[in-house]
Amino acid sequence: MSRQPTYKVSALTQGTVLDHLRARSALRALRVLRLPPDTTIMVGVNLPSKRHERKDLIKIEGYELTQEEAAKVALISPDATLSIIREYDVVQKTELTLPVTFRGLIRCVNPSCIVHEERVPGLFRVEGNDPVSVRCEYCETSFAEEFFEFL
Repeated sequence: MSRQPTYKVSALTQGTVLDHLRARSALRALRVLRLPPDTTIMVGVNLPSKRHERKDLIKIEGYELTQEEAAKVALISPDATLSIIREYDVVQKTELTLPVTFRGLIRCVNPSCIVHEERVPGLFRVEGNDPVSVRCEYCETSFAEEFFEFL
């Protein structure tokens, strides 16, 4: 009789769990977050999921994401779930969603856009969810998530 192996990932004492990230998006999310170099992070990539066929997962020990950081993750993986953990308990659980419009967070890809000359934060309107795409409200340039340059 053969037993299926079980894998156990230790629970967080305190920190953040990003679950249900789009498959193969965790590493991009980590680059965008620019966490302190001594942060303990667990990453699961391309894991089986009941909600989606595949998902990524990030556990960050001792660090709670800000609203701005969560908004950046939503631009990469708008279906993700963010959980804040304190003393091993989930104290807050949020389904990330794309805003209709947002200011800042990314740069406009159009080098002629006024945001580059005037040094003002970009203003963007979300056009699509899968893949995520936005339109700059100043120059009307549309571009997809793969071209996002996060601030």
